[in-house]
Amino acid sequence: MSNVSAVLKLLLLSAVLVSAQGWNNYWSLPDSYRRHIDKALHDANRQFGGPYHVAYESILKFKDDSYVNVRLMVTTCRKDEQKGFGHRDECVTQKSKTPWINCVVCKPKNGEELIDCVRQKDVKSRKDIRKKCSGYLHGSPALLFQIGEDDEPQVGCPGCV
Repeated sequence: MSNVSAVLKLLLLSAVLVSAQGWNNYWSLPDSYRRHIDKALHDANRQFGGPYHVAYESILKFKDDSYVNVRLMVTTCRKDEQKGFGHRDECVTQKSKTPWINCVVCKPKNGEELIDCVRQKDVKSRKDIRKKCSGYLHGSPALLFQIGEDDEPQVGCPGCV
């Protein structure tokens, strides 16, 4: 019973440490992550948002600095060539009725950098492209993320969303 208690304490401590990191605060991120996020921002600003600036929202997944998956958003700020496509502190409000943007920046097995940005709802259609990443982190069934037969979270599932 004490082993289970120790494991639960470690999981709780890990969750607290990760939440304290503030992964949704661009400036609290390590430089290596920000370099990748800036590449994603540049790519997403070319593809999405029309005249509106696309900004960093949060990190979804990461593996050292070889794989970074971020969520970006179209903001209410206008694009400004003088300020560039990088992070802008004043642009933190998502423009209404705009989709989340999901970007992966990674090093595929061939060594070339891959930057892939799509609307969040289109991520599944990019699985084959994103699998090329050497640090590709795909979802897999786990105890905390079990789904019922009808794709509804099971009752009592602590990690279900």
